[in-house]
Amino acid sequence: MIVWVCTDMEGLAGIDQWDQCYDPDDNSPAYRYGLEQLTAEVNAVVAGCFDAGVTEMRVLDGHGRNGNKGFILEKLDPRVRRVWFTQMNPLRLEGLDDSVHAVAMIGQHAMAGTLHGFIDHTQSPKELCRYLINGQEQGEMGQIALYAGSLGVPLVYVSGDEALCDEARRLFPHVRATPTKKGTGWDTCALYPPDQVRTQIRQDVAAALRHVDRAWVWRPHPPIEVTVEWAWSGRADPIAGVPGVKRLNARTVSWMIADPRDVFTWPSESWNPPR
Repeated sequence: MIVWVCTDMEGLAGIDQWDQCYDPDDNSPAYRYGLEQLTAEVNAVVAGCFDAGVTEMRVLDGHGRNGNKGFILEKLDPRVRRVWFTQMNPLRLEGLDDSVHAVAMIGQHAMAGTLHGFIDHTQSPKELCRYLINGQEQGEMGQIALYAGSLGVPLVYVSGDEALCDEARRLFPHVRATPTKKGTGWDTCALYPPDQVRTQIRQDVAAALRHVDRAWVWRPHPPIEVTVEWAWSGRADPIAGVPGVKRLNARTVSWMIADPRDVFTWPSESWNPPR
């Protein structure tokens, strides 16, 4: 069995500060602490996957600030195969193909606009207000589920704060979710004991994979409409000028995608949505 994992940092056990995820100094104590938490959580997931009989682990460092350098390599479980992007326009995820049996996401955050979601956002913190797929609000979890579903691969497991777990139960009720903390404001939270959380992560991901044959694959029939509402009209301006994009109001644009894997690709001079 092959499992593909996307990591993030805001939803990790042990993370309760912005600088632990985003400090611009690679060597700052806060950011290095964040990377330690990321590596420990990956290792917990890897252990759970192999408990369930997985034979290959493909792991993408999905936290943009990390630039694919987010793991403490000397502490990372050696059974991990690190993957990245194969191309950017349109964006394609390395190792996520029809040979994969299941997808998991760890350290995830809730979608933009979620009450009590710790650093809730979709792609761009403080810039993007709403992201919709076929008229339904989604976050980065939904984007991954759509991309994987186009290949016949189910999302089966997520970890993150309570708001992210609630989002998973609402949108993807078959997905097993492990809470790591409870958000109390946009950048404040109450942590659960990290060691206990990671023990639970190991158990929960193994349980999810033992029932992967029951998992639901999200596979809406294309074309699929993507709608984005930005925080201000200036962010919508350049996208609205791309052929194939509709401007719904000052801050909101929409476009269609024929390939669900294009869910991560923004209209630009180098990529135009189909018309």
